[in-house]
Amino acid sequence: MRIVLLTVMLLLSISNEVLAQEWQTVFSVDSRLGYSTNTYLNPYYAEWDRSASTGYGVFSGIAQTSWLDGKNILDLTGVAVVEPFFEGDDTWKGGLGLVSYRRKLRYTFSIGIEGGGSYFNSSFSRSMIWVQPKMVWSITPFSQLKVKAGSNFRSYQDYMADSVSTTGNDRSDLYALEFETWPSFNWKVSSGFYGNMNVFPAVQEGFSSFIALSRLFPKGSKIRVKMGLEQYQNEQTVTTEGGGGGIPPIGNGPGQNTETIRETNRIFRVGVEGSVSISRQISAFINAEGLRYSVTANDQNINDVRASGGIRLSLQPRPRDSNGRVFPDWNTKENPQQVEIKYSGGGRLYLVGDFNNWNRPGIPLVNVEKSIYRANIELEAGSYEYKVLRIENGEEGWLEFSKDTYTVEDGFGEKNALLLVQ
Repeated sequence: MRIVLLTVMLLLSISNEVLAQEWQTVFSVDSRLGYSTNTYLNPYYAEWDRSASTGYGVFSGIAQTSWLDGKNILDLTGVAVVEPFFEGDDTWKGGLGLVSYRRKLRYTFSIGIEGGGSYFNSSFSRSMIWVQPKMVWSITPFSQLKVKAGSNFRSYQDYMADSVSTTGNDRSDLYALEFETWPSFNWKVSSGFYGNMNVFPAVQEGFSSFIALSRLFPKGSKIRVKMGLEQYQNEQTVTTEGGGGGIPPIGNGPGQNTETIRETNRIFRVGVEGSVSISRQISAFINAEGLRYSVTANDQNINDVRASGGIRLSLQPRPRDSNGRVFPDWNTKENPQQVEIKYSGGGRLYLVGDFNNWNRPGIPLVNVEKSIYRANIELEAGSYEYKVLRIENGEEGWLEFSKDTYTVEDGFGEKNALLLVQ
C-alpha cells in the first residue's frame, strides 16, 4: 500500500512541478457499500466464490495523469484498493498500475503499447503482469476502433485447492477488439470482444464480450446499461457401461462405451449503473448487476447478483499554463450571446453542441482580427454542452479546452465544455 501511495504522490508532483503545461492529472477517491451473492463480479479481480453471500465495502484511491503533445500521448494510472467483507470473508487489499503510450501517425490513426501489473491478497495472493501492442483508428470523429494483442502472466500463492495449499503460474496470449460510436453527443454505444490467441480462429472455445449503451445528461450525469456473454469449452472422455453384449463387443471392452463429451460453460451478464454530479468535485453513483452461469453438460444454472452505491471525490490540480488550448470567453448578459476564442493555428473553427443538435460542421467562428474568433448565438436559459471543431485540409478535429474552462466528461475519453445561461 505504501508503494502505491508513493506512486500517486510522485505522479502528482511530476505533473505539477516538471511539465505542468503538458501534464493533466486527476486524483479520485471512491467509497462504496454494497451487497453481493458472490465475489466474481468485483471490478478489480475475477476470483469467484459462489458460496459467499455478504455485504461489502470498496475504498479506493486512483491517480491518473496524461502527457501529450502534437503526436504523442502517455497515460499513467495508479490504484490502491481495500475491500472488506462484512460476514467473515477475508478482506481483499492491493493495487495496480497501468502505463499506456500512443503515437499518432495520422490524425485518425495511431499505434502504441500498454502494460501493467497488479497484486491482491486475502486468504491467498494473486499477482499479474501484462503487455500488449495496440492500434487505434478513429473511423470518424464520432467512432473509434481499438485492436490489442499481447501476453498476460498470472501467479497464485497459498491458493487452496481440495484442501491443499498450492502455488501456480500461467500465461495467456490474448487479443481484444473494442469499438465506440456516438449516434449523437447524448448517446454512446460501446462494445468489446476478447479472446485467446491459442485457440484462434475457433473463438467459440473461449471468449468474453459485451455491448453497452450510455446516455449522458446535462451537468455530467449519466446512465449506462451493459450486457455481456462469456463462453468456455472443454472436452472430457467418459467410459460407460453398454455395448449390448454384441459379437464383437462394442467399445473398449465387453459392455463398455467410450465417448468424448464437449462441455460448454456460459456466463450471461446484465447490469445498469448511473452517476449524478453533486458538484464539480463530488458525484454519487449506483450499480446493479446480475449474472447467470450455465453448464450445458448437466443443464446446471446458477444466478448471482450484486448491488452497490457510493460517493466519488475528484481533484484536478490546475496547471500553470494552458499552452495550445482554447478558452471560450462568453458574454451571456446580452441577447444574442457572444463567444470569443483566441486561437493562432490554421484551419476554420466551428461551434458544435446542444444548441445546434450536434450537427456538423456547426456554427462558424469568424476570424474578426488576428487570433480572435467570434460567434453570436441566441440561447434560452439552460445548460449547454459543446465542442470547438477545426477543419483543416479536409481533416476534422476537436480543439482542447484550457483548464480554466468548465468541462464535463464526454464519455469518449475527452471533454465537453459546459455553458450555463440564466
